[in-house]
Amino acid sequence: MAGEPLNRSARSDGSPLRSASRPLITAAPHPLPRRRQIQLLTALAREAGWRHLALLSVLSTISSLLDIAGLGLAVTLLLGSGPTSAEAGPLLANLTVASSLGLLVGLILLRGLTQAQVAIRREQLRSSFTDRLRQQLLLQVFAASSAQLDRLGRGELLALLMADINRTALSLDQAVRMGQALLAMGIYLASVVLVGRTTAWPLLLALLATTAAALMQRSSSWGLGRIQSRLNAALQRTVGDGLHGLKALRAAAAEDWLLDRFAKETAEGRWLLRERVRRRAGYNAWRDTLVVAVAGLWMLFKGEALTADVLTTTLVLAYRASASVSAVVQARRLCLGNLPGYEALCQRREQLIPSDVETSDSTIAATMVPLLSKRRWSGLKWHRTRRTTDLASTPSDAVALHPNRLIAITGPSGSGKTSLIDRLCGLLNEEDSHWEVSCDGECWQLFGLDGARQMHQLIAYAPQNAVLFEASLRDNLLLGDDQPQQTIESWLQRLGLEHLLQRPGGLDAPLALAQDPFSGGEIHRLGLLRAWLRNKAVEVLDEPTAFLDATAAEQVRAVIRERAQERLILISTHDADLLQQADQVIVLKAAGG
Repeated sequence: MAGEPLNRSARSDGSPLRSASRPLITAAPHPLPRRRQIQLLTALAREAGWRHLALLSVLSTISSLLDIAGLGLAVTLLLGSGPTSAEAGPLLANLTVASSLGLLVGLILLRGLTQAQVAIRREQLRSSFTDRLRQQLLLQVFAASSAQLDRLGRGELLALLMADINRTALSLDQAVRMGQALLAMGIYLASVVLVGRTTAWPLLLALLATTAAALMQRSSSWGLGRIQSRLNAALQRTVGDGLHGLKALRAAAAEDWLLDRFAKETAEGRWLLRERVRRRAGYNAWRDTLVVAVAGLWMLFKGEALTADVLTTTLVLAYRASASVSAVVQARRLCLGNLPGYEALCQRREQLIPSDVETSDSTIAATMVPLLSKRRWSGLKWHRTRRTTDLASTPSDAVALHPNRLIAITGPSGSGKTSLIDRLCGLLNEEDSHWEVSCDGECWQLFGLDGARQMHQLIAYAPQNAVLFEASLRDNLLLGDDQPQQTIESWLQRLGLEHLLQRPGGLDAPLALAQDPFSGGEIHRLGLLRAWLRNKAVEVLDEPTAFLDATAAEQVRAVIRERAQERLILISTHDADLLQQADQVIVLKAAGG
């Protein structure tokens, strides 16, 4: 469902133009937004679960009752103590003002400590809910096909994980708080009638009218919340681009370009913040004025019939009722303003649901996957699943790997070498791929997304552009696997990377990567080593000698020659020495050739 366009027009000082901002509020993103809001809240409540909602409701009720009880204690003790307090009951009849104040302070402290525990428990509930939503989304992202991931931007995913899921939990929390505030408001209004009796009816009716006007007020929180979702994605995208491409920006002296992007997007954020504060402050001023005006008129017409105790208590209760109205309105605004975060999450989830083609898969029994990953294979065949029979077969439609044979793919840049090996490894167009695994006289047929996931476990792949993570060197190489320290150190020495062991902390020191502290050749060799340490029956290497000097390239060639004697090896390369070393060369033509 499309929302309002994010207009980024701004003045020269960076602040957004007023005329450019107005359509963001008035645009109608959905013909029935209120029904959409109810649908999302219902779905969110179901996703949270009855236990989560029950605990949250209990905590909100306790918080509301503690607040009401604190006010009741204050009124009872302060108005019920002293020489005229005999009507308050034997418990308070002999209390002095000092004793009442001491008792009040102790009870308020106890109430405050209880409220603190309630707030802590509430935050634990919200954190557990956001953690669950993040894990579910990450699992979907990891399990998604390449075609699905191509439809998602990095900024959108980061915004969902870092901001919108937090907003989702906050929206549910505020919906419960709104119910809590409504309960408190009802108790306060009922107390006004009980204390003031018949003389309080005009005041009660006026407060109810104020409440109705406040709840019916249109604040455009839903529209502003949708803009916030898009702004979150834009900010995450800009910051991610800046950190990912820091060296390129500095080399091109293009920092101002990125800062300008950031300034335009943060200007929208400042405008949103100002708009929300303005509306909230305006409502509070309007509420307080109306309450004072209503109470003043009530006192003017009913003043002679009111005792001091009744007047004081009724006014305090009336003001607290109006404060509860404000809490209801504020919770409603926060709920609707943050609900688009859950809407964005739902939309991205729908994009990550596999299609029928992707889920019609043939897989290996789960118990066989660990065994196959360690055995020596007698063959692996991959081919494209043909949907049309009139297309001529090309070298990029099928690849067959056999033991003791080094298969190499070559061709001009842009001919599809990386795409071909990505498809063989189950990383591209998985729904259109078929694998045939041969081992110990048995054969397994795999295809589709589930088949591709199993191939990820069975193949060791070293991409041309290796990626390092901000973890330790050990974690970067093993990715959660386990290998003896001596094995890692011997590999590093063989590849000419033994100097990395001299870094402070050695293998276990975390890598700080903002400045790219490693050379391209070092990163490339670490990527190759990561694949070799997996020790799989099939190894696929994309341009294994790229970025390397003559000495390092020869070290890599020697490793490939050695491992080709006991594994199925596929490489893509322009290296003439490697091509001469290969047992079979697949030549791809230039695109359009």
